[in-house]
Amino acid sequence: MARFAMKLYYVMTVPFSLFFILYSRRIHPAYKMTSFKKLVLGLRMFRNAHRIRTGTSFKTHLVMALKLLEAAPDSPGCVIECGTWKGGSAANLSLVCKITGRRLLIYDSFEGLPEGNPKDRESKFYNRGDYCGTLEEVKANIRRYGDLGSCQFFKGWFSDTLPELSSAVFLAFLDVDLETSLDTCIRCIWPRLADDGYIFIDEYVSTDYCSLFYSERYWRTYFDRTPPGLIGAGSGLALGEYYVGPWSDRDNHPTQHPSGPAYTQKNMSGYWSYYPDPAQDDDLLTEQQV
Repeated sequence: MARFAMKLYYVMTVPFSLFFILYSRRIHPAYKMTSFKKLVLGLRMFRNAHRIRTGTSFKTHLVMALKLLEAAPDSPGCVIECGTWKGGSAANLSLVCKITGRRLLIYDSFEGLPEGNPKDRESKFYNRGDYCGTLEEVKANIRRYGDLGSCQFFKGWFSDTLPELSSAVFLAFLDVDLETSLDTCIRCIWPRLADDGYIFIDEYVSTDYCSLFYSERYWRTYFDRTPPGLIGAGSGLALGEYYVGPWSDRDNHPTQHPSGPAYTQKNMSGYWSYYPDPAQDDDLLTEQQV
């Protein structure tokens, strides 16, 4: 009964999601996105997220679509997806890339998740080979439901393929599950990210995982800057979901559903600078100068 109620609620939120997410005065007029075109795009995304197995809600795809539609056509950067599973989110992103004239670069092993690293706190939740979709079935799904002509595929582990990235990036969607994979993606993509570009993730139910975006040590070590933070604090972008948490107690709350997506932008900052002890201010200043 609870499962049926959740599905019914989800379907009932579709028209509200289309209206509230895609209603924006900032959508660039060059794309000629009339209300009818927004409706068609949103309904196709909803259909695709149910026809193709995907770990993310079509509402997440709508938010990414909005960020792309709000960007000027001449703003630099492609779109990247790291971790595509069966190609559901890639199919939806490809529809938006066709409208906006951007390339969609899809990175995946097409063999599922790699062997877990003992130092990776997320690895205990997964097994090698989880979320496997072959290159052939992903292409077939995008060909049927998206725009294959907008896509370029890179098969292999992120540590082997992403260091070769040479394109500017406007938006990256990192649905990679593991801390080791997130680290590789950030270190390879961030230097290529446009100043107003976005990085989306879908694991914001894990506070440990997302602490990377607030780690002063990490961002100072690898990028010599303050951490960017995340929008979606708590349990991700709300998007009409109901969730109290924590994720470890999810079996006791069968009707709750967390919203995992969150994003950061290259020009954002999530740096804590208030310290009531003046001595701590001096220590902080020294740390920033090192």
